[in-house]
Amino acid sequence: MKVENDAFCELTLHGPETGPFPLTWGQGNMWESIVALGSRSSRLNISWTFAVKNGVRVPDALTRIRNCLAQFDIFRVSFDEQRVEQTFKEKADVRVYVSEAPTAAIRENPFAFDETPIRLELLHAGGLVTHTSVVLSHLAFDGGACRPLTGILRDAIEGHGVPAQGMQTEELIGYERSAAGVRRSNAVIGGWVSAATRLPPGRGLLSTTAGADSVISIRSRATSIASQTLSLRIGASASSVILAALARVVRQDFYSGLSAMPLVCNNRMQPGLSEFIGQTLGNGLFILPERVDAEFSSYVRNAYSRALGAYRRARYDCFEWRNVLTDLSAKGLATDLSYYFNDVRAERDPWAGLENQMSELRAGVTRPTSIETVEWRGMSDATCFASLDSIDQDCLLTLVCDDSQISESDAVGVLETLEDLLVKEALKS
Repeated sequence: MKVENDAFCELTLHGPETGPFPLTWGQGNMWESIVALGSRSSRLNISWTFAVKNGVRVPDALTRIRNCLAQFDIFRVSFDEQRVEQTFKEKADVRVYVSEAPTAAIRENPFAFDETPIRLELLHAGGLVTHTSVVLSHLAFDGGACRPLTGILRDAIEGHGVPAQGMQTEELIGYERSAAGVRRSNAVIGGWVSAATRLPPGRGLLSTTAGADSVISIRSRATSIASQTLSLRIGASASSVILAALARVVRQDFYSGLSAMPLVCNNRMQPGLSEFIGQTLGNGLFILPERVDAEFSSYVRNAYSRALGAYRRARYDCFEWRNVLTDLSAKGLATDLSYYFNDVRAERDPWAGLENQMSELRAGVTRPTSIETVEWRGMSDATCFASLDSIDQDCLLTLVCDDSQISESDAVGVLETLEDLLVKEALKS
């Protein structure tokens, strides 16, 4: 352990040097975006903070963190941008900031390809750690990693022991390159190709390119109450209720040609990957229910069933998938695959219990809905990328829209109509 100054120290991890290896399927899904965004890839960094109990001294916490991270090969990974490979190094240094107030720089800077893919910050009071902040490279980790990694780090820092080794990244690579893994991947890609060519042609799959993109968010308690109520009434997840409403509103009121949406999946429901802490991100293909005019509850049930199928089939060689679909897109043979949906809520059921607050909707006394343009971006790979999150049990739905395809006012209209639809359906007795 090397302390350079009062601001940060370096923890050195040791392990066997192995590789080079190909990327995992999940890493392949992020590669093009990370490369294309360059210094702007910092917006993809994954970060969160968790509380630490038991009054742990900073030196003890540092030692425990080092021993914990040394159990996993992914923290010694180094990516080769030219060869598109990864190696697990014999030695890796993890930068840990120690301070009494948060340091923005650890979140704002992009990760270099050969940089250790985790940064940490220990927040302390009087030398005792109160909180730990974690920042991860999205190339090495997906958003679903925060749940298992929080538990692993918290247990280690609080002195509950070093975790037993779970699946290592090298093991996952071995499976994905095995005959069984290749067969599984080819079967999923074959299904994508069949669907993409069977549905009406559209924009196909887009690469990350320069453009003008507006980022518009709605924060709505009414939407979360309505979605939770409908999910229990219909027998579907709240996420699928919002997915179905979004698909219906976009196709019915804004783009009638929409027939499919890629769902961003971190694959935590896959057997053997629930506790894996590395990158498993993939996309599942959600085929929209055909009848826009169907009763909403039937539409949601259909969407829920199709979404579950899409999540189950979201494990495949992402490089091969992109190559195949990019070729189909160039020939004009692929359906529109530029509308994405991603549920990024950290908790599994953050709106549990809100069904008991329907009186707020009936009386019209929910907190005012906020819809605003929060930023503009200069690069994207989507016509519309919808991210679902939750703040204090309010629904936070963010749309990143290609301004040449969906105007800012139309995006606001999508969000307003979506909220109106969900509230109207929830109020039906």
